[in-house]
Amino acid sequence: MREQISKWTTAGKGLIRSYLTQTIGASAVIISLTIPAVLGSMGIAIDSGQIYLAKKRLEHAIDAAALAAAGSSALSEEEMIQRVYDFIEANYSDDKLGEIEDIIIRMTEDSLSVSASVYVDTIFLQFLGVNTAEASSDTKVVREVRGIEVMMVLDVTGSMSSNNNIASLRTAATNFVDILYDRSNEDDTIKIGMVPYSSAVNVGPYGLGKNPDGSDYGDPFVTAPSNDRYYSNSSSIRFDQSRSKQWHGCVLARDYPEDTKDSDADGSWTWEMYRSYFNDSTSYNTRRNAEYYNDRYGPNYQCNEAYVVPLTSDASYLKEEIRDLEAYGFTYGNLGMVWGYRMLSPNFPFQEAAPFDDLIWQKVVVMMTDGNNTMNSEYSAYGGTRTHNVSVSDLNERFEEVCTEMKKKGIQIYTVTFSGGVSNSTKGYYRRCASDATKYFDAPSQNDLVNTFEQISKELSNLYITQ
Repeated sequence: MREQISKWTTAGKGLIRSYLTQTIGASAVIISLTIPAVLGSMGIAIDSGQIYLAKKRLEHAIDAAALAAAGSSALSEEEMIQRVYDFIEANYSDDKLGEIEDIIIRMTEDSLSVSASVYVDTIFLQFLGVNTAEASSDTKVVREVRGIEVMMVLDVTGSMSSNNNIASLRTAATNFVDILYDRSNEDDTIKIGMVPYSSAVNVGPYGLGKNPDGSDYGDPFVTAPSNDRYYSNSSSIRFDQSRSKQWHGCVLARDYPEDTKDSDADGSWTWEMYRSYFNDSTSYNTRRNAEYYNDRYGPNYQCNEAYVVPLTSDASYLKEEIRDLEAYGFTYGNLGMVWGYRMLSPNFPFQEAAPFDDLIWQKVVVMMTDGNNTMNSEYSAYGGTRTHNVSVSDLNERFEEVCTEMKKKGIQIYTVTFSGGVSNSTKGYYRRCASDATKYFDAPSQNDLVNTFEQISKELSNLYITQ
């Protein structure tokens, strides 16, 4: 029996050994056939990953290049092309995967497109006869306005009548408005206002709580003087530019430092009516006898009748007001700027503006002058010269303070000095006031002024990638 069991055991071991030998041989064949396929799949995955990574880096490089080139209309076409190449090189340097070729740049007035390809050397696919693989990408940057509030602060002083410079300003401001609206798909994404300034700022009927058409605007913020030399009952003074003794809209400045500040959010600030007088000087008495009620020497002496336009999306109305700009008065740039600040603020008295922390809206001031700040020898927004001690130096320093305050609030400032009458010192104030060096412009001629406003309006177009 033992011998029989031993024979069966020996035979079983042989069968098992034979089975294992045959199975291992077959598996080896299968494995040997499978390994190249597995390794090939791994190789394709690795090469595909490299190609994908190269494509993403290429997308980043051409997006950055297109945005950088399209971001400034000050560049010539050749400079924009060079900037594209420079940014692609900086963002896809030699140590990156593959080499960029086939860079194609297309430019129109409103857009810039960039396409390119990168060729990646393969590692495993070359065993299948594929030595390089192409990854391509394209992008398009469109200049379009979305969510922008712009206040044009414009010098309408007497010197602007020289060579009819005021007409060039009208053209420049009108073109500015047209370009912004032409580049927008939705008009309500643009709000533009205007602050004409000279010896004072004219707040128009809004100061008494009325719109130009006589409808209610809001709470009044201008107060009549307690004693008026032109009306025994000062409460009878109203906004009426057709009559010389009535109020034409200009206001006195608040005392320093409030003449550099935004107004109170609670609406407690008020401004006193501009009512000119000549401190009973000989000059005043002489004029009083002959032209007491005349616009030039009456209560509105040196008050330019062009009044402010609150932020609006009504381009037609804005352009009508631009056409009415006239040159008259002295230069108080600090007051023009502070009222531009107040009208971009959501605080009282003008409340069309979005909150300062609203990231949807970008706030911008375009501030323009054709000369140095000057003090009227008799009367201005600071009152009679014998009742204040404000100097031209004070005006310059307060202008600089206003600019600093505005930039802290995130307002983007463009400044423009126009004509040859601006001193280097004044240009320095305007250069420092601008948000950066690229946003200060010196425009010596009328054509330069028009071109500068067109350039700024184009640069204000927001940039976004559409593809």
